[in-house]
Amino acid sequence: MYNKGLFAEWVPKPVQLLLIIVFLLPILVVSGIYTGNLSYMVGSLGSDNAWMVFANYAGVVGMGVSLPIIFRYKLRFHTKFLMVKTLLFLALASFMLATTDSNIVIVSCAFFIGFLKMFALIELILPVMYIISPTGDRPKFYSIFYPMAIIVPQIAGYIMTKVGFDTYWQNANFIMALVMLFLTALALIFMHHKRFDKKVPLYYVDWAGMVLYTVIFLAMAYFIAFAKQENYFKSDNILLATGIVIVGIVLYQINQRLIKRPFVDFGSLKNYNVIHGIMMLFMLGFFLAGSSLQSKITIGVLGFDAVMDNSYNLWMIPGLVLASIYSLKWLGKDKSLKMYLLTGFSAFILYYVFMYFMVSANVSYEQLIIPNIIRGFGMGVLFIGVWLYALSNLSMDATLGAAAVLIVVRTMIGPGVWSLIFGYFDGTWSLEALTNMAGKMDASAYSRETAMSLYRNLNIDALIISTKRLYGVLILLGIAVLAYVSFLHLEGLEKRKIVLLRKRLKGQSTEGYLGKVELTEEEEVKEEATAASAAAL
Repeated sequence: MYNKGLFAEWVPKPVQLLLIIVFLLPILVVSGIYTGNLSYMVGSLGSDNAWMVFANYAGVVGMGVSLPIIFRYKLRFHTKFLMVKTLLFLALASFMLATTDSNIVIVSCAFFIGFLKMFALIELILPVMYIISPTGDRPKFYSIFYPMAIIVPQIAGYIMTKVGFDTYWQNANFIMALVMLFLTALALIFMHHKRFDKKVPLYYVDWAGMVLYTVIFLAMAYFIAFAKQENYFKSDNILLATGIVIVGIVLYQINQRLIKRPFVDFGSLKNYNVIHGIMMLFMLGFFLAGSSLQSKITIGVLGFDAVMDNSYNLWMIPGLVLASIYSLKWLGKDKSLKMYLLTGFSAFILYYVFMYFMVSANVSYEQLIIPNIIRGFGMGVLFIGVWLYALSNLSMDATLGAAAVLIVVRTMIGPGVWSLIFGYFDGTWSLEALTNMAGKMDASAYSRETAMSLYRNLNIDALIISTKRLYGVLILLGIAVLAYVSFLHLEGLEKRKIVLLRKRLKGQSTEGYLGKVELTEEEEVKEEATAASAAAL
């Protein structure tokens, strides 16, 4: 009656494995905005960069909105229905993005792509879990799957950027629309139409809470995207967005007290692991935001095009592979989660130390390869470690609610807020450096052509000075993060090892503790939710 797999019983196992790969890779990649094409979109549409950033963040909000309701839909509808409808709408939204010139349509499509992507991804996670780790070995699964979930979008992002550079940015969305239609046809042919488990009604969903969650975080996304352009709180729109966030939070708190099953139970956010997980993700945000400083040097100083600049993301792949191997060895032996996280943050600090000493107009492409390998290693370790720690001891419902907040903090609020802060200081320090250098020159002593050439050189020097200062600040902040993590009480994956040691010291039997523990159905669902939310990059 029920079928927890994806495909009909007549499909051979090797074909099922191939189909899972064929479905998983494009779904990990599909997005409303391919960031490598962002500059091409702005130039082609005659739009402002802030609208494209807003659309990108809207996709992240869409992912967060889907998480608390995703399993209720999974239990309400059968697999083929969900996959076919989801893939069709993803194809439609991608096609609309490629054919519109409206900023509102772009933002809306990006939001719905993020929302729908999770419904398709959640169907694929459980079979992938059993392929990678049939025994339910969590460290093994996370160590292999998470780096892969970063590597695949990095490769696809480079390809999409090259397509946009060689032809038109719209072709990336056209290609993805065709791929989604192809997957729809495969789903119609090979997927079964049985339910995952007992049918569950949808009327328990807190629709009012869902709307409030969406409005609150979209208002935050607007603030982050437009604050600098509209001069922060001197803009009526920014003040309105701030007011919407404040009023929305108050209304959500009232709604939460009135509803038996709130959309996101903020009570779960009081958990020790969740609190410090959010803090670490927020601090990870300034490492991720600082990575964009590299583009200022490669494009603004060295004159690289978008494709060459994006190619540095490919050099992160060796670092991600190293992170996977390191995680398998470290987490697989139940070693200290604190040391694991400190290793990840230290790798990011080392990346910024390299960049601090390399910032100049004479740095070569090859000199930036090693720092980007280190950056990939740090990203892989922290994406695995922080996510595991934050959601390690929650119930299934609490996991879904906490993940809905964590995914927005990790991908939007953390990098976005720190980007605003860095952007403010970058502008101030660049102007200060330019003023100091220009004030010591006599423009009347040069011809017009020479003066303009000097002005360009002064701008480059000012950019280098401000960027170097920001790298120095990032290093100091990174050291503060290391101190913060060092003082945390991390009950992580090594907890079972402590239990075994205590039992042995007391002379008690350890039978049943050494073998692999079978997961209950609820634990399987929780693991599936954790993996899907962490993979939504």
